[in-house]
Amino acid sequence: MKQLLVFSLIIMSFFTACSALTLQPANFSWPIESVLAVDNEGNIAEDRYSIEFNTTGLFYEEFQDSLAYKGKEIRLIRNNLGNYFVTGKKFKNVYVFKACEGTLVLEKKIFISEFGLNEPAFNQRTPYIELLDGDYKINLTSESIEGGSK
Repeated sequence: MKQLLVFSLIIMSFFTACSALTLQPANFSWPIESVLAVDNEGNIAEDRYSIEFNTTGLFYEEFQDSLAYKGKEIRLIRNNLGNYFVTGKKFKNVYVFKACEGTLVLEKKIFISEFGLNEPAFNQRTPYIELLDGDYKINLTSESIEGGSK
């Protein structure tokens, strides 16, 4: 009987140690986009949401030019799942990133327009991120375009 009790306590403590505290539901979305100027080294910083990163790789991916960030700005918003959506003027794509151990890792590159965006703007429309460009409006998820109008 004692052996069964000891064994049960060991098993219970093992499972208790393996379970992590989970706080849910959690919503990571930002209510509005941030429009951020890229500095001379290719960095952006948003003090309101405590985020800072270098954009040179992003601009190179989009324009195949390592100095394309000079004098530019990006648009950044975060959805309820914690994904970062990034685009900018003349971008043909929206980039979806996930935070991972001090880095932003590209999760998805969503093609939007062959001609590039003229005046992009993001809005939070849970469960979507709405992308506007003039009269063009589409709903984005972390994976794809969910619909739109022209």
